[in-house]
Amino acid sequence: MQNTYKILSLLLDYPNEELKENLSGVMGIVEEESYLDEPQRVKLQVFIDYVLSLSLTGWQQQYVQLFDFSTHSNLYLFDHVYGDSRERGQAMVDLTEMYAGSGFTPCSNELPDYLPLFLEYLSLLTRVEESEKLLHEVSHILDNMKQALEKKETPYVLLLDILHSLSTPLESEPDKKKGVSV
Repeated sequence: MQNTYKILSLLLDYPNEELKENLSGVMGIVEEESYLDEPQRVKLQVFIDYVLSLSLTGWQQQYVQLFDFSTHSNLYLFDHVYGDSRERGQAMVDLTEMYAGSGFTPCSNELPDYLPLFLEYLSLLTRVEESEKLLHEVSHILDNMKQALEKKETPYVLLLDILHSLSTPLESEPDKKKGVSV
């Protein structure tokens, strides 16, 4: 689980040379961890194959066009909920406090609601249930982001689809956690 969230975080962040050079080893790590199911792994492989077919500059240009020049497909979670309202500021303060309470100190200059940063935080959590709960809390935002990316017909929708499926527990899971057999 931890490696998977970290990998998704890196793939949703601005592409760099180190990431591009190490893409070929990603699937081995994901398969060894066994957190993603087969359909999710296939989607991840399709995305990786796609970005491997691009030059680094081409990948970076697509990323900027997709995420930096569009408010509908940006990667800031609270922007999709609050826009530029005052409430967004308080939500970011709360998120920053949650990070700090867990000992997470982001090393980037990004806002705390930046999706790759949030995924990096999830990758540091040791309890699967905790990371899945937090991801579930933003599932409606992930769904909105996924819909925006579907309209743009970009392979990045595959990554949001994986995240969305991870954020949506199976109907039988809550019963299992309560000790009720299905």
